[in-house]
Amino acid sequence: MIGFGTALFVGGTSRFVEAAAPGSWVLYVSAADCRVCRGWEVDHQAAFVHGLQRHGIGFRQITVTSLRNVRDDAAWTADLAWIRDTYPNMRGTPWFFLVSGRTIEAAANSTDLWRMKFAPMAA
Repeated sequence: MIGFGTALFVGGTSRFVEAAAPGSWVLYVSAADCRVCRGWEVDHQAAFVHGLQRHGIGFRQITVTSLRNVRDDAAWTADLAWIRDTYPNMRGTPWFFLVSGRTIEAAANSTDLWRMKFAPMAA
């Protein structure tokens, strides 16, 4: 059973790396008052960004003023607002988006989902 799980993990990793090539990037949305975000930033961000860079995947971050207002126009630059607008029910932080061109390939709205969907891209 361990071998089966390993095969799924490896297969899933290559699928995400393939989906992320070339010119893809990850957008990380945090909030100034998000404790979960601060924990992720301290424990995982540097290694994650480094791993993405090894695979040619970019990384961008925006920080909204409050996790209670993740859709605040002031925090979203004009070139990123379309991502927010694609998710009209977006609530809370953190959020992670894999973007390729003007397409969102994957999204995760928690560190648990980040661990499942996004961390393998940087492995």
